[in-house]
Amino acid sequence: MSSTRYSKLAPFTLAQRIKLSLEALNFFSPMQYAKVCAEIERQTVPGEIQPLDGGEFLKYLKCTRKLPEADRYHERVRDLLEQLEAAGLLTFKGHGRDVRIGKRYYFMKELTTLQSQGSTWLAHALGSEFLSFAYSEVTLQITGIDKNGDVHAGTALAIAPNWLLTCAHVLNDMVIDEEQSFSGQTHRVVKKLPHASIDVGLIQVEPPVKMLPSMAFRNPVVSETLFTFGFPYIPFTREPALVMQRGEVTSPGVTLIDGRVVFLYSAIARPGNSGGPILASSGQVVGIVTNQLEVQRDVPVLPFYAGISAGTIAAALREIDPSVQLPMEDYE
Repeated sequence: MSSTRYSKLAPFTLAQRIKLSLEALNFFSPMQYAKVCAEIERQTVPGEIQPLDGGEFLKYLKCTRKLPEADRYHERVRDLLEQLEAAGLLTFKGHGRDVRIGKRYYFMKELTTLQSQGSTWLAHALGSEFLSFAYSEVTLQITGIDKNGDVHAGTALAIAPNWLLTCAHVLNDMVIDEEQSFSGQTHRVVKKLPHASIDVGLIQVEPPVKMLPSMAFRNPVVSETLFTFGFPYIPFTREPALVMQRGEVTSPGVTLIDGRVVFLYSAIARPGNSGGPILASSGQVVGIVTNQLEVQRDVPVLPFYAGISAGTIAAALREIDPSVQLPMEDYE
C-alpha cells in the first residue's frame, strides 16, 4: 500500500547513514563553506564564515540530488545530525530559523593520519551495526584438524594484505588447513608463525585478502565499552557465523603466574573466538581474544575472559617478523 504521509519515517539503512553522515560533516565543515553556500544559493560576506543549520543541509541534499525528496526525511536527518552531535563530531552553535531541523553546526574534528584513510571513526556515532559492517570482511575463520583428527577452528584478523593476526595457540593446537576460504575465495597458507611465549601468531596467505584501510590499534581503557568478534562453535548450525558480543574492560592489565600480561573484559568469548579482534566502541582494535582464565572446581565458577592488548601484540610482532607492522594509533 502506498503511504499518504508526506514525511518518510522509516529508518535509514546503514549504507544511507554512512553516506549522509559523511555528507553532513563535509557540509558543516568551515573549509567547505563557500562551496556549499554556492550550492544552496546562500549569500556570503567576504572573510566571514557562519554556521549552517539542518534546514540548509536538507536544501543542499535536495539541490545536489544526493537524497531524493530530501524534505520528506527531515525527522530522520534531524536524528542523524543529533547522533553526530552527541558523538562530538558536530559542534552545536545555536538555533536557526527552521523549527523542525534548525540547529546550527560546525564540523571541527581533526582526524589522525590513520583515521583519514577511511571511516571507522564514525563508529562512535553510528554504533555497533556500523562496527559489525566495517569489520565483518576482515574478521576471518581459520580451520584445521586437532590432534584427535577432529575439525577445529579459530579466528583471525587481516592486518596487512597478506598477513592475518591470530593467537599462537590457534596455530599450535591444530594443523591449519593449507587452503582457507574467505568470502568465497580460496587462499593458500604460506607461513604460520606463532610467538614462542606470547599468545600471538601470524599467518601469511596468498593471494592478498581484503583490508580495512582505517583500522587502528590502541590499548584498552578500564570500563570502556567493547565488542568481541569471532567464529565460536555454534551447535546444530550448517555454516560458521560471525558473532558479536558486547561487554566492557574490567581490568586493563593483570600479570599471570607464567609472567604473561593480559587484560580482562566481560563480553562472553567461546571456543572458536580465539584470535578474534576485540573492538572499542570508538572503532579501534584494543586486542585479540585469548584463553579464558578459570579453575576446575566442584562448584561452577564463572571464568574471567582475557585478551592480549594492542601494545603486547605490537611487541610480539616485532619479534616474530619486524616487517609486519601493526597499525598502532599514534594520534599524529
